Amino acid sequence: MPDNILVYDAPQVRGIPESDPAGNIPPDLLQNGIEVIIPVWPQQSPPGEQDTLIVRLTRNGVVEFISTTTYTSPITAPEIIIPIGPEFLINDGIVELSYETQNFVGNPAYSASRTLTIDHTPVPVNLPAPDFPAANIWGYLNCSSNPPVWNGIEVKVPPLPAFCQIGDVCAVEWSGYSTLNGSGTVIPGTYKRIDKTLLSAQEIAVGFSITVEPFVPHIEPMKKDASGKAGYSIYRGFRLIGSSNSGVVKIDRIIPGENLPCGP
Repeated sequence: MPDNILVYDAPQVRGIPESDPAGNIPPDLLQNGIEVIIPVWPQQSPPGEQDTLIVRLTRNGVVEFISTTTYTSPITAPEIIIPIGPEFLINDGIVELSYETQNFVGNPAYSASRTLTIDHTPVPVNLPAPDFPAANIWGYLNCSSNPPVWNGIEVKVPPLPAFCQIGDVCAVEWSGYSTLNGSGTVIPGTYKRIDKTLLSAQEIAVGFSITVEPFVPHIEPMKKDASGKAGYSIYRGFRLIGSSNSGVVKIDRIIPGENLPCGP
């Protein structure tokens, strides 16, 4: 295609960050299909005439998926969503996603291509759960915990799988609940994600700890018969390569004999 009519940015795919140059398709999207987001082009045909949108998915220059849709001008929606089913995402490898528009007299305009990576390598989702070194033998953090919960809660990530490499990122996620078993709705404001870049073979071999802080808002709402839940996911670049079961710690900050929570 002539370079001088390449006028659109590459299309985006819902659920795949623009910042990921490889366009790794997450496992759930490989299973369910993807949605391509096409911003409506600024120069449409005259009112009442038809524009055509053509979306292509190619591999090594060979078209594996094509969608052709016509729209009567003016198109008032800010964007158009084109689904691509999982049957087109079966074969592993690199594909290119692009689109073309044609106005009512057939003049074309083209987008740049978006690289997407299809990889069905199984991702383990039941790695050992993290634990909470300050919890007592009954699995509680309370007013007697050392260090005090208002100084932060230590989450210990266990030894990581042998497939981990220095430079991978371990993302630890924490949420608070108004139940003792980490069930129900997350307490607003308690969620926190901490990304830890693996810096040494020792961190992979023996694990590491992170601290959930500050007390407000991530811990303070859990006062009585509450809990915190933590899990971790491992990423290589933008690609998920493993995730853990969740660890739960019970939290009861009510001062014995009183009806007030302990705290700073």
